[in-house]
Amino acid sequence: MNKLLRLSIISIFVSQIAYAAPTETAGFSQAYQQYNNAVEANNQADIITYAQQAYELGEVKFGADSIDSAKLAMNWANAIVAQSKQNNNGRVIQDEQVIKAQQLFESALAVYRQKLPENDIALIDPLVGLAETTADDAYAKKVLFEAIDIAQEADNELTVAEVKTMAFYRLKSTEFYTRTVRNFAFDAYDIYVKKLPENAIKRVNATYLYGALNEAMGKHTKATDALVEVIKQYQALPYSHPHELRAHALLVDIYQKRGQDDQATEHCIAIGKMTPWNEQQEQTPLFRTPPDYPMSYAKRGKSGWVKLQFTVDEQGFVQSPQVLDSKGGSQFEKESIEALTQWRYAPKFVDGKPTKGTSTVRLDFTLG
Repeated sequence: MNKLLRLSIISIFVSQIAYAAPTETAGFSQAYQQYNNAVEANNQADIITYAQQAYELGEVKFGADSIDSAKLAMNWANAIVAQSKQNNNGRVIQDEQVIKAQQLFESALAVYRQKLPENDIALIDPLVGLAETTADDAYAKKVLFEAIDIAQEADNELTVAEVKTMAFYRLKSTEFYTRTVRNFAFDAYDIYVKKLPENAIKRVNATYLYGALNEAMGKHTKATDALVEVIKQYQALPYSHPHELRAHALLVDIYQKRGQDDQATEHCIAIGKMTPWNEQQEQTPLFRTPPDYPMSYAKRGKSGWVKLQFTVDEQGFVQSPQVLDSKGGSQFEKESIEALTQWRYAPKFVDGKPTKGTSTVRLDFTLG
């Protein structure tokens, strides 16, 4: 399988700064070489340090309104974005540094618009950078839709797929998440299936997203086929990728909802045999169904709660549920235990091996 790479169009510019001036300053050359060395070593702290130095020295050397300075600005901005994602579980969190990155992308875009032909495909890079760094969702939508239009006009299908995927993830939790935005994920999936081999990482990730969206839409057959394919491809890795676990988890949910307990159990057991990316991982819920409300209690307007303790075994099954405390009556306790025995978990891992773990939960019974 291809080596896992961070999704980034901007990365193509890492080593493309033109050395137009034969008498370039030693300071810029050294800073830019150190930047490239840091990129090669994947040293995030040094990448940011030397990207900033190279930009500041390059701006003097090439001029603030040059294409080379714009590329250097995006290198620095992209490094800031990568650092934010590294520190925030894959998310870009707005802070002083990210605001600086946004300003760098804005300056680069202004230069590109001035120096390049209208709708040049290179405009996509600062546009998607702005979408990642702005806190303004409406602005993010605007620049992403422009980037998609440019990619489509250039008839570059893989770039279309990449930008549409970016647009989906950037807008999916905003007020601008529409059927059109949702369909960007399906469009990207279709392109990757047509253009990339089945084990290409971008295609596998798109297949997972395709499966997850179909599951959410109630199209369980399409979801199942896609998720099984994701599991097949990620099993080639020497460790268990998070998407592999999520694919198993979604299949557990699908099969449990269908009442196909045996198929759900198969995927719970598979999860228990996975090599985790976190060797000290706690048990994680995969499927939870709420308890039934006792009809006799509902008719009387009776509410309450039940606190339970239980064990999650090595395959993610709930064992030995016990009532620690409750309020409202024994029927609440009975329904809580019955529901709890249907729950499924990814097991706890200690030193990379699945093991039993204890959990507690409180289930509330209230009438709306």
